[in-house]
Amino acid sequence: MNPVFHLFAKEGRRGALGVLLVAGLLASCRHDVLVMPAYDDYFPVVVGSYRTYAVSDSTWVSGRATVANYQFRERVSEQFTDAAGKTAYRLVRSKRASAATAWADDSVFVVQPLPRAVLLTRNNVRTVELIYPARASQGWNYKAFTASPDTITSLTRYYGPSVAASYTTPAVVGAPAKTYDNTVSTRTTLDNGFEEINLIYQRGLRQVYASGVGLVLRRRFNYNTFITNQDGSQTITTGVVQSGQARRETLIESGTL
Repeated sequence: MNPVFHLFAKEGRRGALGVLLVAGLLASCRHDVLVMPAYDDYFPVVVGSYRTYAVSDSTWVSGRATVANYQFRERVSEQFTDAAGKTAYRLVRSKRASAATAWADDSVFVVQPLPRAVLLTRNNVRTVELIYPARASQGWNYKAFTASPDTITSLTRYYGPSVAASYTTPAVVGAPAKTYDNTVSTRTTLDNGFEEINLIYQRGLRQVYASGVGLVLRRRFNYNTFITNQDGSQTITTGVVQSGQARRETLIESGTL
């Protein structure tokens, strides 16, 4: 079945328009001359700039939580021209146990900011992180460059219900709570096809971006709130996590090296 018609059947008219919009946005960026209006920059990329995050990894086993705290730093190390002749930036992520220890490089990403989208390549997989202009509840094809037809025709990332809204990140080790005046949030579906929030488990990825700053909060979670009894039945423990993992990354510092 033609992917577009497959999408109409799967997502409806709104879903198809969302995917076609992403395709159009990316295609438009291939022209040599492109005049676009200015949009809020929720993913600024400048060589020498960095962002430091307090990271909290939580693991639950049999209702008991273990928490590991450390830090990530993402720095833009260089600008270069990619194989397609487009401007791209290398982003190096480093990790350290605390502010008292040295940074050790952890991984490398490639960021390509376009007039209507921001592309990110991680582990040789390119994704569409954001699209512009940001519109409330708008969905797009986060995995537009994946070869699978089922993935190509799916809406996998959405903006939250409010755009240009204020947001306060929580206080964390190394930094107090902080309010950003102009933000957008995104939610991303998982590999199983959709974000799941119900009585027995919660799975998803949420991110918050501030204009002129970049990512200020990322929260990935996959945990269960039930107990399996000896007879195979389940007892729901509402609000009490029994097993799973979660990671929260909170911006605590940004600047230029």
